[in-house]
Amino acid sequence: WSPAELKSKLEAYCAAAEHCESDARMRLRHWNCDSQTEDSIIDHLIEQNYISDERYAKAFVHDKLLYQGWGRVKIAYMLRAKKIAPQIIQSALETIDETEYFRILSHLISQRVKSKKELTREELASLYRFLTQRGFTMEEIIGAGLSL
Repeated sequence: WSPAELKSKLEAYCAAAEHCESDARMRLRHWNCDSQTEDSIIDHLIEQNYISDERYAKAFVHDKLLYQGWGRVKIAYMLRAKKIAPQIIQSALETIDETEYFRILSHLISQRVKSKKELTREELASLYRFLTQRGFTMEEIIGAGLSL
């Protein structure tokens, strides 16, 4: 593809959904784009506001918390994997509504604990593992009313 075709294809890709710079670069590499053309196209997309890591990070935080039930730790980890700058990640995480965050955490707990009976040590350990794999810290889990 010519550079103009690549730019047009990537504009359409970025207009369809929120993407970060690393996603766009990966797509260009998949299309066998040379590095000079890649940099030129990425600069164009940033200037034209097709991609914004800040906007992407905020949308990512919102969606992963609300739809996947991920905690701050997992969200931050996945954003780092997308090569988002630490200050952008921190800023995006600060947009989380604490009430909503703990409502989601409590909902995850109640889904896993069907009855109000006393949990066995193994069940409690399993629940803690599940919640920490979802990206919640021990302090948050205990803050949500679950204790050892």
